[in-house]
Amino acid sequence: MRRLQTSHDDLHSWTRLLTIIVSSSPVPSNPDTTTLHAGFRSLAIVPGLPQCAKIIQFDGPQSSLPEQRVRDYVEFKRRVRQLSASDPAFVRSAVYESDRFRFAAHNLAAAVAHVNTTFLFSLQHDYQLVRPFDAPGLLSSMLVLPIIKHVRLNMRPNAPARGFDGVVANVTLPGLRVPLTRTCGWSDAPHIASTAYYRDFVLPRNLGDHNGGRRKFMEESLHYPMQRNFKPGGCWATKQQLLQGLPLVWPLDFDEYGTYLYGYALATDGSYTRHRSLRGNMPQWGLEHDPKGEIAGTTARKALKHALGKELGAGGRGRLKRRRGVRRRRR
Repeated sequence: MRRLQTSHDDLHSWTRLLTIIVSSSPVPSNPDTTTLHAGFRSLAIVPGLPQCAKIIQFDGPQSSLPEQRVRDYVEFKRRVRQLSASDPAFVRSAVYESDRFRFAAHNLAAAVAHVNTTFLFSLQHDYQLVRPFDAPGLLSSMLVLPIIKHVRLNMRPNAPARGFDGVVANVTLPGLRVPLTRTCGWSDAPHIASTAYYRDFVLPRNLGDHNGGRRKFMEESLHYPMQRNFKPGGCWATKQQLLQGLPLVWPLDFDEYGTYLYGYALATDGSYTRHRSLRGNMPQWGLEHDPKGEIAGTTARKALKHALGKELGAGGRGRLKRRRGVRRRRR
């Protein structure tokens, strides 16, 4: 198969293969649209990418969210619909709204239901592209090599391995047209994936999770089963082999997850995206207002810890513990 080119004549041949999904939910910065607007404008860093179809998926507000936060969210959605209809950065965008509070994974699933292209690019509402990548070359590679199913645009250097990426390694595959790093970890941070992979693999694993994946982050349903912590055959065991200086054996089911980072496994590659938190010191889903226990994978506390750890990035949990320790000492 010939490589999809970036020339003017061929732009439409690959932009028609990809839909950009932007999931959104109530945040303290509502109704301001500055960060979302910056995210859409950042697409122009990759020639042709702004011409792809775009889906904006609003989650419903949880019932216990304060009235002012709800009003701000309503105004935010009105402003975004206006941008979708008139702003050049939002060209080819469609806006959808969940009819109820779904939480992260199920709101993403609602967006995927509207995708009718071969690939999707999940870009959350508080991320921006900061470094160009070869989008047509990546899609071309994924068409030729279906084992490449999930390619994350890392917000930090690809190496050394840290955070969700417990083990990383450069990839050499026949027909590969872009640099990729194999990663033994799954994250829903900005990534390009096969739509069929989402429908046949990702979403069923979320629905098969505890309580039908309700009130789950997608990582809980994908990343942790992939790790198999303290058990053989998963990414945790692969990391132990590396630490012990043993030959590296990747999990047998790695190709089912098919997860990679764009770029080389180098400290000088990666950092393709930037996260701009919209919640300040407040949790994204209004976890501080949850008397009905609507945020429940296990508990609101666990969900909040997960969200904060993700925001802090590499070593987030350790820093979170240290920060808590500082607060306790100050008291």
